[in-house]
Amino acid sequence: MLQKLFQLQEHDTTIKQELVAGITIFFAAAHIIIVNPTILADSGIPFQYAMIATVLVTFIGSLLMGLYANVPLALAPGMGINAFFVYTLVQGYDLSWQMGLAVVIVSGLLLMVATFTPLAAKLSDAVPASLKYSISAGIGLLLVMIGLQMGEVIVGDPETLISLAPLDSPSLAFTLFGLLLILILYVKKIRGAFVIGLLLTTAVLYLTGFGGEPESEPLDLGGYLGIFTAADFNGLLHAPFWMAVFSLTLLVLFDTLGLVHGLVPYNKDVNKVYQASAINAGISGFFGTSPTVLVVESAAGTAEGGKTGLTAVTAGFLFLSSFAVMPYISAIPEAAIAPILMIVGMSMAEKLRDIPGDFTEWFPAGLTAILIPLTYSIIDGLAAGFILYPLLKWATGRRSEVHPYQYVIALLFICNYALLII
Repeated sequence: MLQKLFQLQEHDTTIKQELVAGITIFFAAAHIIIVNPTILADSGIPFQYAMIATVLVTFIGSLLMGLYANVPLALAPGMGINAFFVYTLVQGYDLSWQMGLAVVIVSGLLLMVATFTPLAAKLSDAVPASLKYSISAGIGLLLVMIGLQMGEVIVGDPETLISLAPLDSPSLAFTLFGLLLILILYVKKIRGAFVIGLLLTTAVLYLTGFGGEPESEPLDLGGYLGIFTAADFNGLLHAPFWMAVFSLTLLVLFDTLGLVHGLVPYNKDVNKVYQASAINAGISGFFGTSPTVLVVESAAGTAEGGKTGLTAVTAGFLFLSSFAVMPYISAIPEAAIAPILMIVGMSMAEKLRDIPGDFTEWFPAGLTAILIPLTYSIIDGLAAGFILYPLLKWATGRRSEVHPYQYVIALLFICNYALLII
């Protein structure tokens, strides 16, 4: 049944290979279960409710990706988008978190219109190859940056912004241990290298007394049910609500566009990926969280050999099962997860060498790749590339190389920043 449902033979893969890839995605992205509700709590959403919502939308989204799009990718609340939801939508536009959830739902409906019509595909075709490469590379570099900070290899510095952590830092030592261990397993092409390395590093951390103590509290599933009717649509007739909808829709659309080009295998139907992503982004508001996007850590699963939706379904069910082991998941040390992010990120950054040397191609693309990790924002990196690309082509008299949609995209980015300033 699984062979037929996911076309395993046609993709030259096996059930075991897909399961290992799904397990890898789960362990690489498990921190989302804790990090997302921590951020959303600043908007007023109860931490535990946000945690339950995170698990449920990740489960549903992963099933959509696996069963509908048949891709080895998971969906989960976007780490940059959750910050946008809290600090721009709710606090910046002075909305309640209930109104913020309504914004998520309306934005999801607009995204569905775009993805179930030719609009999203046309926008995808309008993106020049150089920017596609830079998006993938930029996401990779962002993963490296997240890994370096998560493992406390780099720390904040008042003079240089960041610097190498003190060499006597335990976290630095364990992160480097995990990095070397996983690198050796990875280059030797040991199947399950990420999972093996993560578990061994975690074991060493606990055996040496640096693993911390898991905390637990009973889940209030009954109280959580109120979230499904919490969205407040009273702001529909007011400008700030629609400004928030516009900004969020733009962010999720181009964030997804960038991730699709960075993560989706070339032989897959990207339209189904867009559609599944749009549906899940919309229902996120009903469940009580910011919109979902493709999980960048899915690249760890594809690196482990994941080729079909069975990988995504496996990851989804593991996220669902986390209700039973949530205290232990929260106890997985970041020093054990960080090396995976660094290795996967560097493999994605290889796309930089595919960017043409033409300066009108290289500069917008290179700046995009650099700004994504430095600003911790895929949307800001994309904005730089999409605005500069047509501008440089226009200035050099090469207007025929610019797709008409690129001007529209550039204008949308400019309008988005203008609205944020007003």
